[in-house]
Amino acid sequence: MRRRPSSKPSSPLLVVTVVALLALAAVAQAPIEPLRRPEEKPGSYSWQVGLGYTPYGTSGVGVNEHGVPYDFVRLAHELRLLLSGTVQMSSGLKVGVELVDITTTVEEKRTYLHGTEKLSFTQETLGYSVFYEWRMDPQSPWDPRVSLSFGAPWRTVIKASASLLRDPGVLVGELGVQSREDEPHSWFTVALGTGFVANSWIRLSVSANLAVPISEAGLPLGSAGAKVAYAFDPEEKKAVEVRIALSTGESSWISLEVVWRWRGP
Repeated sequence: MRRRPSSKPSSPLLVVTVVALLALAAVAQAPIEPLRRPEEKPGSYSWQVGLGYTPYGTSGVGVNEHGVPYDFVRLAHELRLLLSGTVQMSSGLKVGVELVDITTTVEEKRTYLHGTEKLSFTQETLGYSVFYEWRMDPQSPWDPRVSLSFGAPWRTVIKASASLLRDPGVLVGELGVQSREDEPHSWFTVALGTGFVANSWIRLSVSANLAVPISEAGLPLGSAGAKVAYAFDPEEKKAVEVRIALSTGESSWISLEVVWRWRGP
């Protein structure tokens, strides 16, 4: 869970996006197949390649290495490249790995009493994570699952989730605990989401997340997002997803992401 300086985004952008997705669902005319859970046969696999972008900025007062105070305005651009894959080891166990490359470009303008100074730099962070997911009861209408993931920069995440199908939609709930070495405290997380079938090719979903610090004092973080997925075949073995999320806490920012997904055999 990364804290970012405030970019003060316009929340109506998220509203417009959600309205556009609902309008898309209203005009979709292709026949809709009955909603069912995807098959998770042993030996099946999936791949995802994603590209994400997050702009954020902040302003305030600082002191340089010589003790001289200044006002500053800072703008950052974060670009994320993601590659992940999963393999279904059995009907109740899925394992996966995720690689991420984050490049952040920062531009800063400092204003002193005697003039201004402009700074810029770029930093790159590489990370990975490995995760395990156990499907506790495939026959249950709630489809309960437990997952564990860990990786570097060092982090650990434990989650429990359940979902309920109500054609043409699905409801999802999730509870979790996560910690990272670069965070001052651990987090208790709650997530709720719902997905809808627009037609045989298009899926829409919205979600909300809340993270509350549990080991030390801190401010809770929240986010709300929307996603539209387009499948290139009736079996949904190839699809592209577009995601947008608005996150708030000590700061606010908007994230955009495009993900290409394959699964087989």
